[in-house]
Amino acid sequence: MATRKHRGIPLSSLNPKFLHTNSTSHTWPFSAIAELIDNAYDPDVRAKQFWVDWTRIKGLDCLSFMDNGEGMTRARLHKMLSFGYSDKKAVRDHVPVGIYGNGFKSGSMRLGKDAIVFTKTKDSMSIGLLSQSYLQAIKAQQIMVPILTFRRDGQNQAEDAASLEAILSHSLFSTEKELFSELRAIGAVGPTGTRVIIWNLRTTVSGETEFDFAADKYDIQIRASAGEKSREDRAMSAESEWSLRAYCSILYLKPRMQINIRGQRVKTQLISKSLAHIANDSYRPSFLTKRIRITFGFNTKSKEHCGIMMYHKNRLIKAYERVSCQRKAERKGIGVIGVIECNFLQPTHNKQDFDDTDQYRKTMYNLSIKLEDFWNEIRYKRKKEDPKCSVPIEDTMKVPDQVWVQCDSCLKWRRLPDGFDCSRLPEKWFCNLNHDPQFRSCLIEEELEDQEEEQKSYPKPFKRRLVLNRKRRHNKSVQEESVSEGLDAPNLVAPLSARQPSNSVSPQASPSGTSTYSGTGVHILSPTASARSELSPSLAQRSPQPLINLTACSDSLKRTKRKHFSTEVRAAGVTPCTSVPPTALPQGASTFTHTEAMLTANTRETKWEVESDGRENSDEPVSSVPSGMAVRSEPVLEEEEEQGADTWHEMWAPEEVGGSDFKQEDVDGPCEEELEEETWTPKQPQEEELLERMREAMEDRDSCREEVEVLRGNCATLQDERSELLSTLRRVEQEKASLSSLCDQLKRELEKLRGNADKRAGPEGDDGPGAEDRRKLKKLRLRLARLLVCFMPALDLEHVDISSEVIDDLLDQVLEEVT
Repeated sequence: MATRKHRGIPLSSLNPKFLHTNSTSHTWPFSAIAELIDNAYDPDVRAKQFWVDWTRIKGLDCLSFMDNGEGMTRARLHKMLSFGYSDKKAVRDHVPVGIYGNGFKSGSMRLGKDAIVFTKTKDSMSIGLLSQSYLQAIKAQQIMVPILTFRRDGQNQAEDAASLEAILSHSLFSTEKELFSELRAIGAVGPTGTRVIIWNLRTTVSGETEFDFAADKYDIQIRASAGEKSREDRAMSAESEWSLRAYCSILYLKPRMQINIRGQRVKTQLISKSLAHIANDSYRPSFLTKRIRITFGFNTKSKEHCGIMMYHKNRLIKAYERVSCQRKAERKGIGVIGVIECNFLQPTHNKQDFDDTDQYRKTMYNLSIKLEDFWNEIRYKRKKEDPKCSVPIEDTMKVPDQVWVQCDSCLKWRRLPDGFDCSRLPEKWFCNLNHDPQFRSCLIEEELEDQEEEQKSYPKPFKRRLVLNRKRRHNKSVQEESVSEGLDAPNLVAPLSARQPSNSVSPQASPSGTSTYSGTGVHILSPTASARSELSPSLAQRSPQPLINLTACSDSLKRTKRKHFSTEVRAAGVTPCTSVPPTALPQGASTFTHTEAMLTANTRETKWEVESDGRENSDEPVSSVPSGMAVRSEPVLEEEEEQGADTWHEMWAPEEVGGSDFKQEDVDGPCEEELEEETWTPKQPQEEELLERMREAMEDRDSCREEVEVLRGNCATLQDERSELLSTLRRVEQEKASLSSLCDQLKRELEKLRGNADKRAGPEGDDGPGAEDRRKLKKLRLRLARLLVCFMPALDLEHVDISSEVIDDLLDQVLEEVT
């Protein structure tokens, strides 16, 4: 093999055997078919329909794929048959799936050894051949792709003769007539499109094709292996693993293209809308600035088919991926499906998995936690609503919460009334059949799925109870430790103003003569002078210690504990205030404790109402607590917990999550937000009014943002329409110019024809050589006419054309009668 060089540098070569090597990335045949479907789905093709079929050509089993997209020019076809060329761009919200420029080669060569591509645009028709058999037959050292193009203007390339000969010699079509018949098949579905035929399909050890075309005449199935003897054996696995029709129904998160398999349309579904007991959660990875939406629900068909449906750019990557909580012996999360679009992860080359990175592992870990949360919340809610029900929720009959259907004309999704029986839908459904008059036209945009209330995470009372109970147990253990040291357990009461700076621990004199300790983490206040005098020197010299050592935790963990602490204060029914540490007070002394680190981290300034001797809403430090103080408290929650609560608590233990590798964002969820809602809010009217105004301003801001997004979308639509109109105008102007030139040409030809007619009529005019004979003939016919009047009295000479042969005919009739 001669080495090709560029400026003296050898160029890398690509051996024909690489076609087979490259195809081995697809261990599952449906992933190879999905690559061909993605090419038609991408925005540069924008196909509305896609057809997959099985046929036999010259005794060979073949798979055919056809779409009614925009087709490919010769240059684009050559790039598709080459490696690594991918210049696909997003069009509005339609993001291309292909990113590597390798899908067609790996997919087609995984299905069979040979493939031929027929494509048709508005200006040309092209044929390309990618064949391992052809390369083996000619013993090629490089990958060669014969390409043949027919242009409407007839300007075909001269070198296409060699490609035509190769295609006719090494494909299933041996004549040009057969090639044109395949090109005409594209015209049956639209003016443009692409058709791919693959033959020499991969076979099993027994010599049969890996696809079973006889099991279902409207489906293409993977042939059962030796271990699968019946259809019942396959019921244990998801139908999408062996049925192409089932796989294509969930291939896209929001389908924008109709897929037809063996002449029958695939009933695609919005997987996130076809579940029961739907709940929306969110996940904010530490490496992203926005939250990722997760939809949980129960499978309405089979509880055994559960797990996470992971999509990337609207395309299914992993289906029914069971997370850790579903694999345990307790079998948690049976029948639960989670749907997430992981655009922040990188898929592998076969688009059937994600790269095993730290981001992927964190995502799977948090998905397991959130799925288990959903499982616990649903069971808790069901037990609370119907305590006597003994049937597990996963064993009950379920129907989808929502019913959505796709219009066969505009391909937009419309929502039907809840509880609607989908079996009553016609074979073809259009927008004018919609029950909702607001969406009864194909010109109306789709109904918004992500309503504002759906953006919020679903409430989690079970999780909130567990967190609060854990905090109470933690405080109880602290109190028991204090009692074991011979001191009274500290009471948690409302904190003072969080604006008091404290950087070091030092005794300070108070107006009442008592001494107070202030330092990072804890304020210590002796309630009376007598109590101070009872302190032993050894205890008084000890530096105060906070209830929780927040200085050893990360900032995110501080936020978590602060929120949990404020919620626990309400649950305990007491009002925080400053206190002495347990190690600095004798038995019997009333103590008040709070951790300043929690207070100083708060962004809101809180004021606490205290009903005592006419003093209310004071921001000044309190040196002593009067005996007549009345404290506002909240009812204490019940202490009961569900079975298995301790196991759940272990995941939230500060000892486990406080390590150096932990980040709150990794397990961030709605729990913190819900606990934040449960914390105490200011009572002052002015602050309430300000908060209300802030909420209104935030709502106005969100609504304005939504309006801006809508306007941006409308602007993009108008820009596209303007571009289309401009292109149409240019095309019409070109047609007008061509028609005007054609009209001028026709006028010139007409003038020329008229001149020729005049020239031919010139010799026969009144001044020509034969004019005298015509005058004599006319005179003779006039005389004969007068003579014929005698025989035919009804003859009117005024209505007889003397120059014609009518008189001759009449004369012949009279002569016949006379003779």
